[in-house]
Amino acid sequence: MNADQSEMPCISGPVSKRLVLGPTQSLQICSDGVFIAQPLSEFYNVSMKRITLLCCLLMTLGSANASEMVEVPAGEFLMGNDASTDAKPQRVLSLATFYIDKFEVTQEAFSRQFPDFIFWQGAETHPVTRITWREAKTYCQQLGKRLPTEAEWEKSARGTSAQVYPWGEKKPRKKPHPFYSGIIKRRVGLNKRDNSPYGVRDMSGSVWEWTASTENHKIVTRGGLWNHHLDYEYSKTFDRNLIAPSERFIFLGFRCAKSQN
Repeated sequence: MNADQSEMPCISGPVSKRLVLGPTQSLQICSDGVFIAQPLSEFYNVSMKRITLLCCLLMTLGSANASEMVEVPAGEFLMGNDASTDAKPQRVLSLATFYIDKFEVTQEAFSRQFPDFIFWQGAETHPVTRITWREAKTYCQQLGKRLPTEAEWEKSARGTSAQVYPWGEKKPRKKPHPFYSGIIKRRVGLNKRDNSPYGVRDMSGSVWEWTASTENHKIVTRGGLWNHHLDYEYSKTFDRNLIAPSERFIFLGFRCAKSQN
């Protein structure tokens, strides 16, 4: 056998005979009757490794939106805004370390926990909407998480420098979803600019989100935009809205959070 040739094991059982076909080719006759041409076997093994790696990568990408979380360190931040009737007064709050989903929960991820949930084919990676507050809360609990508080949501969106938008102070000129208002969604994480100081995505240019906080027997929602004709003017990091927990809206989704301990 040529020194460049390495012995390839049979699929099952030991090699009973080897036939040398050329300087770089040989045929193995296995005890179980399986014949393997060496170059083909090498190609097969390499190809299978690549296919396995690709499958694992695709599975990882498919579940990343549901599992990837971002750490928000403990410390103080400025919450609210004195210029906004609903968000004043601006005050200093201190929060313990917590984790929050990098992306909004997708329709595909939600349907894994709620198989009866129906959505359009091809919209698997769009943010899940049309769900009640209790359904969102249950989903997070089933994954060992919870809904973020209003304060946790705001800190995740604006950081410690009281940014007006997750990316800074300047409002974009371009509409996030041209010509549509709460009708057409797009996959989570598509707008790379919509990125908070901690790396949390879609906190200004997507759907409103349920939180764990309540006020006047309603749930505080954060995120803004869709039911305000897709204008960034209504999706600042301190904008808030109150919605009854039993309501379902095309513009209302959620993400989960988790305490450090």
